[in-house]
Amino acid sequence: MIHNVAIVGVGLIGASLGLGLKDNHKIEKVVGIDQNPHHLQQALDIEAIDETADIKKGVQAADLVVVAVPVGSIKSVVDEVLKYAKAGTIITDVGSTKSNLVQDLEHKSATKDCIYIGGHPMTGSEVSGPIAADKYLFENAIYVLTKTEQTDQASLDELQQLVEGLGAQSLIISPEHHDQTVAVTSHLPHLVAVNLMKTASEYEVDDELITSLIAGGFRDTTRIAAGDPEMWKDIFLNNRELVLNAVEVFEDKLADFKEMINQASAEELETDLEETRQARRELPMKKKGLLASNFELILTLPDEPNAIGQAATLLGEAGINIQDIEVLKVRDDGGTIRLSFKQEEEQEQAYRLLKENNYKVVKKQ
Repeated sequence: MIHNVAIVGVGLIGASLGLGLKDNHKIEKVVGIDQNPHHLQQALDIEAIDETADIKKGVQAADLVVVAVPVGSIKSVVDEVLKYAKAGTIITDVGSTKSNLVQDLEHKSATKDCIYIGGHPMTGSEVSGPIAADKYLFENAIYVLTKTEQTDQASLDELQQLVEGLGAQSLIISPEHHDQTVAVTSHLPHLVAVNLMKTASEYEVDDELITSLIAGGFRDTTRIAAGDPEMWKDIFLNNRELVLNAVEVFEDKLADFKEMINQASAEELETDLEETRQARRELPMKKKGLLASNFELILTLPDEPNAIGQAATLLGEAGINIQDIEVLKVRDDGGTIRLSFKQEEEQEQAYRLLKENNYKVVKKQ
């Protein structure tokens, strides 16, 4: 059983994990390990950890060691952990790439009678450090755990129960499948966002109004470009081959659009845009992960203080749980939001209740 946990790296993810684990009555102690003394103090102040230690002291009694450091540092940190961890210790990480890590660390851990299981909570924030920690960060988020032919099933089951106790939805897949998926759905979008910002910055040299008049769509698309540069450098390099494959496909699609515009192919361009619009509409609108959430309502609200809060309170008091909220459009007189629910019954109940209270609401089929 997992009773004692050591977290190496108490930044946003590590400290958020600590906060979530402290609510688990089976966890007796959470030890924080970090080279940054300021981060350790912050983690103590917000009660994300019970005490601090160096790696040697911090992992000796740990049943679980979570390595929450940048991808490029994970291997060296795990090597250090293995010098002092007791037999049977489960070691996991929170890195955004898996194949390289699992291939190397699974074998190394086995030679020390420890169990390594790759992990990736698919959630986060542009804000870093323990000061931004949130024990609800993993709520409804996909938490990937990797499985190979060498994975100890009992340890995987125990770790799966632990992450689901954080409110996350566990997803057990191979390291290779994980890396292929995130190359397209996470790593490529970040590259696109970065390059959009670079493009706007280049135009701004000659026209300062470029950034002053940036629209909401640009802000939404480039939001992730504010992510930690060190973290993303490591991600791109550790998943290099699959990221480059995704970039090549993107370049081909971009070249197609460029040619249609260059040739003024109005009909072909409109057809392509319409097909893309339909594909986008059919995407599962699950904000925090990979699993479909198809029971949705589109709610129009006035531009008034606490408009969203009042609608959410109405549903909450009726015992209806909103799985996800997404702001779709904002206008001077109000805007629209998307509400998603786990069950069709919840969607139907919420729809009736909102209509009865004179809200403008549409059920998404």
